[in-house]
Amino acid sequence: MGAPLATDGAEAGETPPSGAPIPPLFALICCLLCLAVMWAQLSERWVAHLSAATLFVIFCVAGVRRFGLRERVLMALALAVTAYALWQPQPQSWRPIVEFLSRGAFLAAFMMLMSSLREGAFRSRSVLEIGRYLTNQPPSRRYFALHLGGHFMGTLLNFSAISLLGPLILRGARAAQAPGSPPALYDIRLRRQISALSRGFSWFNLWAPTAIAQAVVLTTVPGSRAGIIAPLGLTIAFITLWVGWGEDRVTGYRARMRLAEQGFKVSPAEAPSFPAQSLVRFLAVAAGLLGLAAVVYSVSSIPFVSAIMIAAVPLTALWMTVQFVTASEPPTEPLSGRLWQLIRTAVPSGSPEAATLGLAGFIGLSAASLVSPQTMAKALPLSGTAPAVIYIAITAIIPLASCIGLPPMMMVTFIGAILVSVPELGLNPSLLGLSLLVGWSLNLTGSPLGATSLLLSRVVGISGILHAWRWNGLFTVLSWVVAACVLLAATGLLG
Repeated sequence: MGAPLATDGAEAGETPPSGAPIPPLFALICCLLCLAVMWAQLSERWVAHLSAATLFVIFCVAGVRRFGLRERVLMALALAVTAYALWQPQPQSWRPIVEFLSRGAFLAAFMMLMSSLREGAFRSRSVLEIGRYLTNQPPSRRYFALHLGGHFMGTLLNFSAISLLGPLILRGARAAQAPGSPPALYDIRLRRQISALSRGFSWFNLWAPTAIAQAVVLTTVPGSRAGIIAPLGLTIAFITLWVGWGEDRVTGYRARMRLAEQGFKVSPAEAPSFPAQSLVRFLAVAAGLLGLAAVVYSVSSIPFVSAIMIAAVPLTALWMTVQFVTASEPPTEPLSGRLWQLIRTAVPSGSPEAATLGLAGFIGLSAASLVSPQTMAKALPLSGTAPAVIYIAITAIIPLASCIGLPPMMMVTFIGAILVSVPELGLNPSLLGLSLLVGWSLNLTGSPLGATSLLLSRVVGISGILHAWRWNGLFTVLSWVVAACVLLAATGLLG
């Protein structure tokens, strides 16, 4: 970490978003759940997994008043699946339920612990300066800046990158609207910038070890290897960068032609100065997270994604401490108060999303376990089907299911668990994992009910249908074609 971090001192001028007050007892339950999950990751003891499963159930019950309709529906489905599993005349039918609850608890804890990073991000002047730089680029460079900015900031901040950059884009588009400018100019600027951000953000799932999707897929598909998935994912992400840029240039050209017909000419914006020091400090934080995770990984036998989860809160505490020590103005609250808020507020603030991930994962795994592989093999017309066809079909099924309200988490865990249980299909675990990740990523730009669309609706005020279908429909279809070609080629190489 060293010197670069030591200059990230001043307050960012932004404070972490505040929601409804979090009861102390619920905050304690969230923290205990996270600790139990860490114990279960570091230990193979059955009591550790039982503790994580039990605390996950307590977490869901205690948080029901904080949860929305989506989480409550998932809780009802989880109860129904559990009741059906226990009704089956099988000895010790409760043991798989505990195992799946423990895996659901892992996903919930991963979301809460990774969400804690935004506590440091929203207080960081470096993050704010990077965001302003990205959103104030001239049109010729703006797409690349926002696409790559959303992509790489997402690796550390996850959905907090959308929460941070989305309002900055909205603010910048409004500020750039000169008096007398046609309203269509504001609309096209907002469309192009928000689309670039969400497109870049959606594809980091394919390779980044900090991505929640990576944690889910590597947990769901035994034998899948991040060392194989990541290079192929980076290939898809690189190609879709240029696909999105090309579509954006066409969109911009058509918009300029329409404005020219109205007698209005768009003047190019002046490029802001590059925030080199801020970028170095941000990269130092990312390197610190990976370095601390590498230490945890080296002294244990847990997957690297679990080590990332364990390192998140200590890294955030260090980040906040450096900000406090190097602040240019006297802080308004003591360091102990800030660090207490990290545990008391930042970790449990992601509880609704954590419940969604955990419950959807539990439902998908449990439902898949209740289906006989032989029955599924007979029911699915997949006998003799080429593996590449299955991979490509998966990438389309997940975003389409999301459009009708089925969470990608549930679909990924269900489809992955079902297909893994049918070895006759001859699927490569890593390519199966990649196809699930591609489907999840396509959902982020192609579904009105995807997490990115829902989050942008909340922080920017853009409807999900407008964002997913009108602004990004063509991009999503073209990206699907790109991913299908890569999967086809990879199948030929890897089998």
